[in-house]
Amino acid sequence: MITNICLLLEVLTIVFCVHALYGEKFRLDISTVSFLATYMIILTMVNYYELPQQYTLIMYPIMFIYCGIRFEFKIACILINMVLCIIIVGSIQMVVSIPFLHILGLNWFENYRLLFINCFAFVLVTFLLPKCKISRIMNFLHSKEKIENVILIICIVLIAFLLFRYKEANVFFIDQAMLLFISIVCTLILADQVGKYKIKTKEVETELKMHKLYADSFQGLIENIRLRQHEFDNHINTIYSQHYIYDTYDELVKAQDTYCKIISKENQFNKLLKASNPIVAGFLYGKFMEIDKLGIDIDYRIKIIESNIEIPVYKVVEILGDLINNAVEAIEKTDGVNKLYVSLTEDAKLEIEVRNESPYIDYNEIDKFFVKGFSSKGKDRGLGLHNVKKICDEYTLNIYCENVKIDDANWLSFKVVKDKTSSYD
Repeated sequence: MITNICLLLEVLTIVFCVHALYGEKFRLDISTVSFLATYMIILTMVNYYELPQQYTLIMYPIMFIYCGIRFEFKIACILINMVLCIIIVGSIQMVVSIPFLHILGLNWFENYRLLFINCFAFVLVTFLLPKCKISRIMNFLHSKEKIENVILIICIVLIAFLLFRYKEANVFFIDQAMLLFISIVCTLILADQVGKYKIKTKEVETELKMHKLYADSFQGLIENIRLRQHEFDNHINTIYSQHYIYDTYDELVKAQDTYCKIISKENQFNKLLKASNPIVAGFLYGKFMEIDKLGIDIDYRIKIIESNIEIPVYKVVEILGDLINNAVEAIEKTDGVNKLYVSLTEDAKLEIEVRNESPYIDYNEIDKFFVKGFSSKGKDRGLGLHNVKKICDEYTLNIYCENVKIDDANWLSFKVVKDKTSSYD
């Protein structure tokens, strides 16, 4: 009889604790009554009818189902609350048992000690936990990443505890072995997830830094266009009025052509505003302004449509930066060439191309470009293209380098391509 009362108090303590963790008041509905009855039946059969002890493990999935039906089927939330419930109830029972077993030394109620312990635990959980508002724990663990970290820590502690018990007793019971196996599997899975989360967090932080870095450059592009917008009417009037100055049609056409080329040159980077990504636009605007000062003729094509290519934008900027720097250095060291072409299209696939006028380069020589440290510029200078190759390998991008004939001139083209359908882990 006393044992049954202890079991009832224990399961009521668990149910009250679960309700407190979810921030809800205890309500005796059909799901709660069913859970209480199932718990009592299984443990009664274990205690009185020699049902193997391992069957007590059935209570964990039953408790999981009860939490899902009674509250909501959010797996991570249920698992966290179940673990917290076991820890809280177990800790309270242990703390309550200390004064009875050690401090007071009352051995005369040996048969009743579980009854006293469960009574005190039930009273504390029923009246103390709701006032503590422990449901705030789940409010703190609202993000998936925090929940995964907590579960990972719990699994590691559980593994350490089970291994300690094994070393102490030099024997593993089947329930302990199953729990150890599950904990190890969960630890491996969660460690992988936490690692991916850290990589993702680093990527987001890097993109935020780049956004701040190139925001000024992008804003400068906008301000530059706004200033020149006021000059637009003046340019139109100038072109229109030139027929008053020149006597012949040929002179007029030549003068207008020259004037239009000057205007186009001054506004050649305005098309960058069409890029829907301000980080890429800001980076390219700053880069193109630097290159323009070197006297290099730049042509470009930017077409970005919102899509899920699964490549961090800062990696796209890294690729563009390394390829453009490599092309500019090649132009500077080669006499008689000064043309650079940059293309970034993101439609059916992501395609980055940077090409520069260049003497024909043997393909055996091209193969060496991506080797770390290889450079015709000196020791430890060939790192840019090697970095591009590393990024391509990491994100399953295809990279091509070839000589291209355009208008009887040889160009060296570097192209990076990724289809939308491909993915990486």
